[in-house]
Amino acid sequence: MFETLIWLKEVSSTQDILKEGNYSKGTVIVADIQKRGKGRKGRRWESQEGGLYFSFVLKEEDFKETLQTPIVVGYALSEFVEHLGFRTGIKWPNDVYVAGKKLAGVLVEKSGEKIVVGVGLNVNQASFPKDIEGRATSLRLIAGREFDRAELLLSLLDFISREIERYMREGFEPFHEKVERKLLYVGEEVVLLSEESKVGTLRGIDREGFLLLETSEGLEKITAGDISLRLPHQL
Repeated sequence: MFETLIWLKEVSSTQDILKEGNYSKGTVIVADIQKRGKGRKGRRWESQEGGLYFSFVLKEEDFKETLQTPIVVGYALSEFVEHLGFRTGIKWPNDVYVAGKKLAGVLVEKSGEKIVVGVGLNVNQASFPKDIEGRATSLRLIAGREFDRAELLLSLLDFISREIERYMREGFEPFHEKVERKLLYVGEEVVLLSEESKVGTLRGIDREGFLLLETSEGLEKITAGDISLRLPHQL
């Protein structure tokens, strides 16, 4: 699936390079540092040296459906990290957590007929900025050793390629139960931050990958937003 790999020292954003340039499907752009790394909803992704930051191009026409692409890539990331020996959880829709802290995330953007998928994986960081240090972790921090990022990348791309090709052939159905088993906060009270904040009990995901949230108004299907565990003072 991935035919061309370009590894750069420093870029504004690997996403922006692929969105703005004329790159064919299967092209992967990797950067040691992103000056303006992006997360979902335009938030900054802390992209200090030591992490693995890359984006790749897919073609919308190759898929039966594309809506669940972030979840599928997040699932592939989760499987890869478990292959390394660490138990993971998926925070809907596309973040990978280890021991309660964020290890990796996925960003999917459409640009014309292209689907540009960005991945950030914390690898060799020994520390994080104060504003996120309690919420982020790295492979180095959980394993107690450094990793070869090039080796990790090639292995991770194999995992991603395998799951995306399955998604292209079969849609989201094969992933529904597998993702739900890894889903964080099932059965717990969470806060949903979207256009309108809501509190409810997370019940899982449906067969389209949408979040199922039980609120005072009944079981609701959530198509977008961010979730976190409800703290006593929230809402």
